[in-house]
Amino acid sequence: MGLNMEKRRPRFLLLFFVPALILLTCGPAAAQLVLGQYEDEAPLRTWNTFGIPSAPSIGLGGTQFARASDSSVSLVNPALLVSLPRYSVTLTGAWAWASMFKYSLVNTGVVASAGNLTAGFFGVEFGGFSLRAGEWAFSVSAGILENYGRPGVALEDPSRTYSLDLSQDGYLRDYHFAAARRITTTLSAGLGITYVTGRRRRNISETYAYPTGQVTITDDKSESESGVCLNGGVAWEPTGRLTAALVFRSPYIKRAGAQSALRYLAPAGDTDIRIDASARNEYRQPWIFGAGACYRFSDAWTAAADLAYFGWSRYSAVFFDEPLNRQFRDVLRVGAGVEYATAVTLLGRPGRVPLRLGLSYDPQPMAAPRSAYLSVSVGAGLQVSSIVIDLAGIVGRESGSGNSLTAGKVALTITYVFDR
Repeated sequence: MGLNMEKRRPRFLLLFFVPALILLTCGPAAAQLVLGQYEDEAPLRTWNTFGIPSAPSIGLGGTQFARASDSSVSLVNPALLVSLPRYSVTLTGAWAWASMFKYSLVNTGVVASAGNLTAGFFGVEFGGFSLRAGEWAFSVSAGILENYGRPGVALEDPSRTYSLDLSQDGYLRDYHFAAARRITTTLSAGLGITYVTGRRRRNISETYAYPTGQVTITDDKSESESGVCLNGGVAWEPTGRLTAALVFRSPYIKRAGAQSALRYLAPAGDTDIRIDASARNEYRQPWIFGAGACYRFSDAWTAAADLAYFGWSRYSAVFFDEPLNRQFRDVLRVGAGVEYATAVTLLGRPGRVPLRLGLSYDPQPMAAPRSAYLSVSVGAGLQVSSIVIDLAGIVGRESGSGNSLTAGKVALTITYVFDR
């Protein structure tokens, strides 16, 4: 880590501020504060990110291991690509949100809130294309795996002599390629490779208004992340009604080039101090293993269930050359759902309308406080000719932290299929 300090005509007051600036930049106390779920590097809604579920999966409690609706399945179980139509193009847009109580400076002894605050994301989340050729199938896709946004803070005291602004945003994108092959009439296997890249930035600005002039202290930290991982799976269809699946995602390291800029600016005193630092941060992501099953009771009724293991006890993070205190445990996430589909006729064309209902239980990895989300999901769709439109929503409430956090998501997926 390198430091660079610039200053112009410092005053005696700087003898007090320079040590404070250095402590803010390098001191272990702030870095080792345990926040619970929303550490600075935590994704919005949940730590347990595996793939980008489309609307049909969300409507079924997030299940995606043994049931293929579109090409997003390649991110978790590429073996299911062989069950898709010959060509498919999928686009998913989403609105996601989460409430939080303790994060960054908020409710950690610096800034207090009267209740939970909410951050959200709205935009295109996934786009993918799949192709099936004989016994082989392939897919390419891109999407947003994680969002690191936090509720912004803007405070000012009644006398207007002090103000504080806090902001944090960021994302992690994925670029994915997968191939699958039908090995026998009942067994298929697939393997995918994902390149992830993203950024995260946090800015804190404090302003003091003195009779002699204004003083501003800013702390700006940013990083650009990247990494590569593999995922794969097998799907077994012993009958025309049952599909069973096993999936995995390899561990990998997200490496991040990080920059820090700490500045003290007092124009009236002709003083400008800036401390720059750079480092190579690392975030070791865990193994993920999963198993799933899907059973078709009839042409109308289908049920699916997934169980996923996240090896978070092996997670570690190094931030500006300092190992962070992350006491995590391994967790099991479970989801299940049921679908009822009915035939319809729209403008003289035959179609299909599925209705979905699901449940999921999503424990977070922190050893303390032990926290988990219990979520309910609903969804509906319409398939007419080559166009499939699905809409789903999921809402969950957290227990364990004592703050009753909530998280939710609404997704719209549009798929075009061509099977000739």
